[in-house]
Amino acid sequence: MIFRLFLSFLCFFAAVPSFTAFADLLSRGEQPSKQPEFWNRIAEADVVYVGETHSSRKDHAYELQLIRGMIRRRIQFAVGWEMFDRTQQSDLDRFDEGRLSLAELFARTGFDKSWGTYSPLYGRILEKTAQAKIPNIGLNASAALAHKVAVGEPLSPDEKKQIPTEFRIPLGAYRHFAGLLGEHPGMNAGDLPRFFAAQNLWDQTMAKTILEFRQRNPGSKLVVLTGRGHVQDGFGVPNYVHQKSAAKQLVLLP
Repeated sequence: MIFRLFLSFLCFFAAVPSFTAFADLLSRGEQPSKQPEFWNRIAEADVVYVGETHSSRKDHAYELQLIRGMIRRRIQFAVGWEMFDRTQQSDLDRFDEGRLSLAELFARTGFDKSWGTYSPLYGRILEKTAQAKIPNIGLNASAALAHKVAVGEPLSPDEKKQIPTEFRIPLGAYRHFAGLLGEHPGMNAGDLPRFFAAQNLWDQTMAKTILEFRQRNPGSKLVVLTGRGHVQDGFGVPNYVHQKSAAKQLVLLP
């Protein structure tokens, strides 16, 4: 129950407007097909984040338009998904290779009953990448691990190994997080440290996976689809990537 409450608050967290962003480049609400400078920014970037509001069909349409435009321009890239975790990569690989259908991928990963309820355009994006032979990368920590961290359950030795330890939490990150979540009805201040730990588990795991992708694929861009709360205001995934890499990062906030 507590974890579901936390997830419901994250829907608000993802919708809060951003006035600053931690990135080498920043674009706000630009339509990929209509801005002359847009594709120059894409060309300069190594990692492109789209900070979506998960319930916004317009944001998902923006993501689909961006990916179509990159395919048309023959840009080499992969798509990184907050919505899939690292343990699901083998299923994503099988889907990319044509050995799993979209329906089978959704059923095996539970996507149809979780993220898939937000928008059918996630499926359209996956179909488009499959047609164009664009790899899909599961970036996140598993939901089971995040749940245990958020509710304070003990972790097994194997689970403890999945917690990234190589990053430094930036100054002000907890205060920023608490300011967004701490004043909502039903929120217990005692829950905040655990919820913050879960948020950092997501952010740091995604950053770690992005860095590993960059090491394996130095000539390929990565388009990251994730909630706004993971990429805005100078905190989150881009901050952690920046701690370990000089990769040029572009944050798009539709």
